[in-house]
Amino acid sequence: MAAHGLWVRFALLSVLTLQNTGQAVLIKLAQIQGSHPDSLVVMLFAELVKVVGSILLFFLMEADNSWVRHFYPSSLKGSIKLLPTALLFAVQNQLLFEALHNLDPAVYQALSQLKILWAGVFSVILLGKSLSQIQWVALVLLACGASLVQLESGMCGGKGSVVAGDPVRGFVAVVIACVTSGLAGCYTELMLKTHRMPMWLQSAQVALASAFILSVTLQSKRLLAASDAGGAPPRELTDGFIPLTWGVVAIISLGGLTVVAVLRYADNLLKGISMVFSLLLSGFVSLLMFQTEIGIVFCVAAVVICCSVFLYQASPTTVSTIDDREGRPSGKVRASPVMGGNKDAA
Repeated sequence: MAAHGLWVRFALLSVLTLQNTGQAVLIKLAQIQGSHPDSLVVMLFAELVKVVGSILLFFLMEADNSWVRHFYPSSLKGSIKLLPTALLFAVQNQLLFEALHNLDPAVYQALSQLKILWAGVFSVILLGKSLSQIQWVALVLLACGASLVQLESGMCGGKGSVVAGDPVRGFVAVVIACVTSGLAGCYTELMLKTHRMPMWLQSAQVALASAFILSVTLQSKRLLAASDAGGAPPRELTDGFIPLTWGVVAIISLGGLTVVAVLRYADNLLKGISMVFSLLLSGFVSLLMFQTEIGIVFCVAAVVICCSVFLYQASPTTVSTIDDREGRPSGKVRASPVMGGNKDAA
C-alpha cells in the first residue's frame, strides 16, 4: 500500500512538472508557428474538455449509490457561489496568453511563482490564517526573486530570443494573473468551508461556469465585431488554429485535472517540488528552443525563488477555521495550503 502511494505521488509529480512546463512552451511555440486563434475560443474548448473529464472521474472515483443527491436543485444552488471563482480563472487564463506573447517561457515560469505571494496575502485577509515568520521571509524572498527576473528581462529587452515582446507588458499581465489566481484560490477555499461537495464534481462545476462566462463574452465580442464590419459574417471559431493549437487545448485541460488530483492524493511539498522542477526545465527548454539568454541574474533569481517556494510550502500555517454551523473561528495548525496556479483550487 505504501509503495502504491509512493508511485502515485511520483506519477503526479512527473505529470504536474511536465504540464506546467509544457503549457508555457506549447503556447509560445504555437504562436511562433503562426497560431493566432482567439484565446477565448481556446479556453472555451479547454473548459469543455475539463467538464467532461471531471464528470467522468466523478463517476469513476467518487460517486456512490446516492450520487444523484448532488444534482438536486437544492444542492446545485450552492454552485452559484463558485461563479466568482470561474470569472477570476477566466480572466487569469486570458492573461496567460498575453504574458506568453511578451515573455519567454522561463521568464514567465519564474514570475508566475508570485501567485504564492498573493495567495499568502489573501489567505490572511480572507481566511484569517496566520503565517509564520519563516513564511513571511519566504514571501519577501519570492518578491525579490521575481524582481531580479524582471530586471534581467528588462536589461535583455528580448535580445537573442526568437520572439521579442514587451517585457513590461508581459510582467504586468503575469502580476495581475497572479493576483486573480491567489484571490480565486482563497475564495474557493472559503466557499468550501460552508458548502461541501465531491472534489471532481466541484471541478466540473467551476469548469462549466467558466465555459458559460467565456461563451457569453465570446458571443458579445463576435456581435460587436460583426457590427463594426458592417454586417460581415464573423470568422469561424477555429480560425487561426493549427494542429499544435489543439495540443495547447489538451495540455491546459490536463493541467486543471492534474491540480485536482494533486489536491486529492498529494500534498504541498510535492507541489513545491514540481514548481521548482518546472522552473528549471523551462529555463533549459527556452535556452534550446527559443535562444533565451539565461544570465547570472536569472540563475540567482531562480535559486532565490526555489528556496522561497520550499520555505513557504514546508512551514506550518496557523489557521483560523470557520465553524460551518456557528460561523465562529477556531485556531488550528496545519501545513501550508495549496495556493494559486491554473485552477489550483478548483
